Amino acid sequence: MRVSMNAENEFRIRPGTLADVAEILRQRRGMYHDMGHTDPAGLDAMVTSSEPYLRSAMAVGTLHSWLATTEDGIVVGGGVVIITPRLSRPHFPHCHEASILNVYVYPEFRRRGIGRKVMQSMIDWCRDAGFNYVSL
Repeated sequence: MRVSMNAENEFRIRPGTLADVAEILRQRRGMYHDMGHTDPAGLDAMVTSSEPYLRSAMAVGTLHSWLATTEDGIVVGGGVVIITPRLSRPHFPHCHEASILNVYVYPEFRRRGIGRKVMQSMIDWCRDAGFNYVSL
């Protein structure tokens, strides 16, 4: 696993763990809210129904997450990669593919290259894991 620091060494990217599920869900909620889905009941339902999947997928390794943190450990953003089974193709012999989802940075930390660092960390991980195709 690569750990990245930005040019100012203010932020680092770390892998997420099962202990981070609540944070991942908070970011997912924030992402949808920022996209205009502001109905609290709908957002609550999404968070509630997503939690069991996140926990299960992280436990079996079909979902990996990365969190951007300050030097003090405050989470400022993150993203996830979901590994999905697929039939292989001539140009893609693996029977699974990676999809990047939920890249999110809290508004007060935007425009500092954090999202780019999260994306690069996930792309690097996918490359290191042998994926030659990643969807977004």
